[in-house]
Amino acid sequence: MNFYIVDNDNNATSLLKDIIENDFNNSVVGKTFNAEQAFEDVIRLSIDVMFVNPSLSQINGIELIKRIQQSNHHPHFIMVSQAFDPAGRTNAYRAGVDLCIEKPLNVAEVKTVIKLIGENINMSNRMLQILDLVSGAANQNTTNINFKSKEKENVKSILRFLGITNGSGAQDITRIINVMIEQGITFDKINFHEIFRCDDHGKKIILQRIRRDLKTGLNNLAHMCIDYPENDIILEYANNLFEYKNVHNEMKIINGTASRGGQVSVKHFFNGLVQESAQK
Repeated sequence: MNFYIVDNDNNATSLLKDIIENDFNNSVVGKTFNAEQAFEDVIRLSIDVMFVNPSLSQINGIELIKRIQQSNHHPHFIMVSQAFDPAGRTNAYRAGVDLCIEKPLNVAEVKTVIKLIGENINMSNRMLQILDLVSGAANQNTTNINFKSKEKENVKSILRFLGITNGSGAQDITRIINVMIEQGITFDKINFHEIFRCDDHGKKIILQRIRRDLKTGLNNLAHMCIDYPENDIILEYANNLFEYKNVHNEMKIINGTASRGGQVSVKHFFNGLVQESAQK
């Protein structure tokens, strides 16, 4: 799920982010204390859940929620405040807030709230799928959903085959490839600043982590090519994920016949990985 935090309390924001992203299926896609920025980001980003402080500078949190709903965007809302009087809590629920929690934040409470919201979202999605199936209007959409899920599982299988599921860049690789599959885009179209909420320096660090893992995968695949030179799957991965010339150069350095191994192209790897996941 994608989360967004609207609060100027840095300690609370940092704690929320840590709790949310402790589950790899969750991401904090943005945070601000500016109501206008929050509204613009809701329009631009795919947000499932918003944590909102009721005491915003331009407009209060209740008005921001109403404005978002009027724009036909309907994330789930959790209101976070130092304290709620009975009238404030009532107004929040009337405005469409799912839950209200008070500061200082209790880790166990926040985890429970996130779990409840997640179950609510999953239940709603299942109900929508059932309704679509009953009406006969979602046959193609359901096929696409199932196909994308299969592609993601195939990606996991390939990464396990390469031995790079536990590297420092494994989560980055998974997040990028899932976006490519969901949106049907090539690696060139990936917006690192939007997906990871990072600047250019952060992007560079992410790519460094990924390259280290890909280099490990290249080396593992080169060893497999030496041991099983006629295996069609290994040869296919060698060409589509790394380009065979790089695997061949890596084999040379393993055999001690070269001083420099193969190179990795992040772009070639991700585009090839999408292709391979669709063919399995």
